Amino acid sequence: MKVKSAISILMISGGLLFSAVGHAGHHAEHFLLSEKAAKKLNLTQAQQDKIATIVEQKKASMKALKMTRHNNKDAFKALIENDYFDEQQARALIAKSSDAKNDLLLAKLRSKQQIWQVLTAEQRAKMEKLKQRKAHRHTK
Repeated sequence: MKVKSAISILMISGGLLFSAVGHAGHHAEHFLLSEKAAKKLNLTQAQQDKIATIVEQKKASMKALKMTRHNNKDAFKALIENDYFDEQQARALIAKSSDAKNDLLLAKLRSKQQIWQVLTAEQRAKMEKLKQRKAHRHTK
């Protein structure tokens, strides 16, 4: 019973991590695609188009990674419901799940870096000021 509980906890915590990682940076991308961002940062149409393309590419990557996550979840469930515990299989699934999480984070970092490269030095500075103001408002 302890093994099943441990694996259940692993599945739940893995799901929560994916959920947390999935929302990181979500608002910044939506902001950059908005008219408000275009005005505040003086984004050109070409920059807006590049950012939109990067975001779409990231969404496609996320969809594939989420499918991997779903498959891992099914594999963990099957492991739990087995009549016997296969530790080697459990370790392999945990490693596979970790790889998927790392790939998810890598895709997010890549897209953020690509978007950063689209911005000019002046736009980057404005973006940082906006982030600081937002962080300051949330700490009050």
